[in-house]
Amino acid sequence: MNGNMRLMTGIRAKKGKWAWIGAASLLALLLIVAAALYAPSVFGNSARLKQDRGLLVVRGSGYEAAFRADNGAIVYVRDKNEDGALTEGNRAEALWWAFAEDDTAYHGAKADSFAYEWKKRKGELVLRYGGPLEVEATVRFADDRRIVMQARVKNGTGKTIKSFRFPYELKLPAAQVEDALLPMLPGARLKGAFFRENNSYEAPYPGILFASYAAVRTSSGNLAVYDAHGETTATTNIGFKNQVDDAGKTAFVHDYSTALAPGAEWTTPEIVLELGGDYKDSIASYGERNGIFDYRSLEDKLGKELADYVRLPMYKMDISALKDASWNALTDRYASRLAYPGILHLVGFQTGGHDENYPDFMPPDAKWGGDDALRAFVDDAHAKGHRIVPYTNFSWWGVNSPTLAALPPGTTLKDIAVVQKNGEALKEDYGEHSGYVMNPHHPFVTKRIMDEHKKLLAAGFDGIFEDQWGIRSAPYMYNGNLPEGTDASTAYFRGVRDYFRSAGYRLFTEDGIDALADDAVGFMGTNLLWDLLGYRPKTAAYTEYYPMIGMLVRDKVLLYQHNLAAETMTDDQAMLRWNAAMGYNLSADLYNGADNPWVEVAGVFQSQVLSRYATAPVRNFEQLNETATRTDFGDYAVTANWDDANPYALDERTELAPGGFDIASEDGSVRAGNYVKYNGYALDPGEHDLVEVREKNEIRVYQPFGSDTTVRIVKGKGWPHAAAAAYTAQGEKIADLPVKEEGDGLLFDYIANILGRKVGYVALTRSEKPSEVTAAFEKAKLEENVALSGEAVSSTDTAQEFAAKLAIDGDPYTYWESMADKFPQTLTIDLGQERDIRRLVLRLPPQEAWEKREQTIEVQGSADGSSFAAIVSAKAYTFDPAAGNAAEIRLEPNAAKTRFVRLAVSGNTAWPAAQFSEVEVY
Repeated sequence: MNGNMRLMTGIRAKKGKWAWIGAASLLALLLIVAAALYAPSVFGNSARLKQDRGLLVVRGSGYEAAFRADNGAIVYVRDKNEDGALTEGNRAEALWWAFAEDDTAYHGAKADSFAYEWKKRKGELVLRYGGPLEVEATVRFADDRRIVMQARVKNGTGKTIKSFRFPYELKLPAAQVEDALLPMLPGARLKGAFFRENNSYEAPYPGILFASYAAVRTSSGNLAVYDAHGETTATTNIGFKNQVDDAGKTAFVHDYSTALAPGAEWTTPEIVLELGGDYKDSIASYGERNGIFDYRSLEDKLGKELADYVRLPMYKMDISALKDASWNALTDRYASRLAYPGILHLVGFQTGGHDENYPDFMPPDAKWGGDDALRAFVDDAHAKGHRIVPYTNFSWWGVNSPTLAALPPGTTLKDIAVVQKNGEALKEDYGEHSGYVMNPHHPFVTKRIMDEHKKLLAAGFDGIFEDQWGIRSAPYMYNGNLPEGTDASTAYFRGVRDYFRSAGYRLFTEDGIDALADDAVGFMGTNLLWDLLGYRPKTAAYTEYYPMIGMLVRDKVLLYQHNLAAETMTDDQAMLRWNAAMGYNLSADLYNGADNPWVEVAGVFQSQVLSRYATAPVRNFEQLNETATRTDFGDYAVTANWDDANPYALDERTELAPGGFDIASEDGSVRAGNYVKYNGYALDPGEHDLVEVREKNEIRVYQPFGSDTTVRIVKGKGWPHAAAAAYTAQGEKIADLPVKEEGDGLLFDYIANILGRKVGYVALTRSEKPSEVTAAFEKAKLEENVALSGEAVSSTDTAQEFAAKLAIDGDPYTYWESMADKFPQTLTIDLGQERDIRRLVLRLPPQEAWEKREQTIEVQGSADGSSFAAIVSAKAYTFDPAAGNAAEIRLEPNAAKTRFVRLAVSGNTAWPAAQFSEVEVY
């Protein structure tokens, strides 16, 4: 009889109640001890290892992974809930691969020695590699469908290791990839065709990628590969690579950029392979494991001012680009004329203008009016509800800046700039501008930045925008005296993070990296801009956007499009839809004037709609069909119709316009979007950007952009009747409006201009009796500009940026211009079929920068595009920016039935070329 049995026998021999209780307790204790000693699967990890035909096969909770028994390479990873292997091993059958600075390679398939150990209780497989580069890779098989990998590397090669690739190119069958996700703002979902067509793309984190994450959805299951970082952020190349030596395969790229010195040791971050779940699930895991969800919230950072900030669109105000600009002019012509306050983003105010003299921003160039005028501008802007956030760039200092010209004694350029491997200071050129990338650890640099920030804040500015910090790929630093725990590959971004942490005031940055969201207030930029500019040709054609950044940090930072780029300002329906679907705030460029209708669109949608859920993280992003998506923000949802040719029926009462969208609150208090049918009522022809805000005794309806239309609104709960009135954006009543009641519906006409005043909104109010207003205002009839669907060709273009098509693109701020001093010049528009032409409207950009001019124009027509005859003989037409910079040509009834319309320009009094921003044909 063993000892345990003898003890149990002794217990049974005792008498009484307490003896039995004691016996039961001891028995339970013995069972626990026995379970811990002999059955670790009860309280430990459930993973089991089995050797099978030269493989180490580990079966975990819901998955199975196999490794080569002779070198530890991954052979496959399989999701037990799916058919087939999810991955098909490492490239070259090597779990890891490293390169020294002289490009000598070391890898797991040819290590001097290899051994493995299975730690049953922990569910860990330890893989040990001997040789000049000693590697110990630990693979932990968790019960939550995650495989966690980490490698400890000891460098005995005598050379610096510049790259450690782990896990090395984990392969997948390309044909099985349905799509993949890379963290290019806000998230780039690559179509399956990217892989089937043998494409590759990889990019650095931190830098182009805002998170250390990549994921795929395949016919054999879903897999995400991501890092869990510590205090030091590893510089990592992430992406997918076509396997040229293994046809039909692609592979995850997960390569660390390192600077591991001879004799040094380094441990990688934890690398997680997460199986199953959709993108939103692995994104949530990534955020949780990296502590992102514990970052400071916008409420913490902005306090009581949060409610103000979320109501404000961003307005770019480039003083150096505006005609006859001054601080007084910014007040009179812009800040005071904006119907809705915003974040005024000041650009180019320093001496020399944009991209000159960094870091010397203060005092501003004296030509703008001096310190007193600046203070008056700031005070007036604040009084009108604006916030002011200037553009700065403290990561890159101009070669001719006063600061660099007068460095303190004993301080050299190589002290304060990033030093490259060759010993030279890192210099970068942007067009005609040159500057040095700064060392964020040098005391002079940090103090100089802080001093300049204090000057900016003392001028009354409300925060600071920092260019480049959030998008720059971290350069290697060979400056010496790097912070503890960093090396040449990681020191730069540590300095950036430390800088944001120490600021203590509101910082915005270009684009943005996840780790900066703990301290930044705003990220400004998306990969959409880089796609439009052609910077991402390898992925642009395959990219569909996914709101990954909104899932991670939308409650931590305000998200905007790029602060400078005209291409992504909210100035058309496509950009408005994109921002709504991706959870971005709105922006507008004041270069085109405060009266640009899209400035009001940004103001209305931001203040009345987006502000209500501006800090709500994205919960889910759903593909409803091939062309429609739904973004879930919790209490709000956005449905987007990405089909620009066909409407989308949201339900039997609501139909989105081609390219339209819908924003709806769960409680029905807010509805906004771009519609052709609303509340069961077909809207009049044309565009209709509508906003409906419902309160207990009032319903406000806005249409900041669109043609006049009859609108149907559901009567407020418990309302006997309703009255209607039109108001300006500032709340001044313009006129009472007739309202017709049909069941639970209220019908009224939304007319953009009434009694010579622009309508900001229509208010429907509860009334005890039916409306007695009978005087109605006539809706403006929408005329179809048939040139918009046509094609344009010109005799000459001054440059490809001023091509003929820009004269019929619907945008009055883009324009065609012919070659100079080559009159006469022609612009010919093919209307597609013969049309009865009644009038033409010719436009130039409606901006003060365009001085008044006359162009001498003859209108010609043709049925076949070859033989043209004059419709209207040559005449001088005036284009005056004070009157909208437009000229109208009216034709006699039945005077012109033509397919081709040609404008022959023989003179221009202000510029020796023909110019049109829009040619409208009615």
